[in-house]
Amino acid sequence: MFARRFVVETPRQTSRFDVIGAISATVGAVALVYGFINAPDAGWTAPSTIGSFVIGVALLGLFIHTESRVVAPLLPLALVRNGQRAAALIVMMLVVGAQFSTFFLVTQYLQRVLGFSPIATGAAFLPLSLAIFAVSRVAARLVAKVGPGRLVMLGAAGLVVSFLWLAQISETSTYAVDLLGPLMLNGASAALVFMPVSVIVLGGVDRTLAGTVSGLLQTAQQLGGAVGLAVIVSVYASGSIPGQFVPGTATAFHTSALFVGIALLIALVVLRPRSTPIVPAIPSELEEEMVPESTPALATNPA
Repeated sequence: MFARRFVVETPRQTSRFDVIGAISATVGAVALVYGFINAPDAGWTAPSTIGSFVIGVALLGLFIHTESRVVAPLLPLALVRNGQRAAALIVMMLVVGAQFSTFFLVTQYLQRVLGFSPIATGAAFLPLSLAIFAVSRVAARLVAKVGPGRLVMLGAAGLVVSFLWLAQISETSTYAVDLLGPLMLNGASAALVFMPVSVIVLGGVDRTLAGTVSGLLQTAQQLGGAVGLAVIVSVYASGSIPGQFVPGTATAFHTSALFVGIALLIALVVLRPRSTPIVPAIPSELEEEMVPESTPALATNPA
């Protein structure tokens, strides 16, 4: 009731709902994620795993075909034909995938190796969250000064260092000496990535498509998190030893570093600064961007 006094109503558009697009996109994404989650237990060559991948790819192919033909598509393909926007979405998927797996692995390490309680484990992630909050305030101003591309590259480089740092943990590591530093670096670096990537994805979009692009950004985060977690935990499992947690963590964190390294390469090639950067205006709501909502749950809810 009160919102109508302060929020301008967008023009309403009447069109036929894209039923085929909605079903194919949803079921296709679920099939792909299920394939990655199922692979560590069933095996990468198991019929259920291969079948999930085949169904997922086929349905997403149907989705793309449908969106190019319907009058009112859920996802106008012109939005992802923009090279910088597409690259930024891929960067977001890779970074969030690496982040989710790190939250999971560090949570397990804190509880199973260092003996932290669930509450203490959640508190152990506070420096990371505070680093994200603090750097986000600065990143919102830096985007307009140096351009989003430079911040993405700086943040991705910092994330790579943080993952390589975390890969050094052992049975004798301590939180204060071996985890606090990389976690704070991880949070600060993530903030330097999330803010400018959001600016690139949402910048220059017509107001009528703002909701669509915002949903696309959220989808990239959720898919990246689910797939990244499944892949990196599978890598961890391949190098683990029954009854011990630390073996396998180095390979898993190196894989996280590889994910972000690929994101850094994409940023260097596609999001590199221009001679005269054209920086889109930063919507006020972007200043509140933080890590995906699933992060706190992973910090306090061990598998």
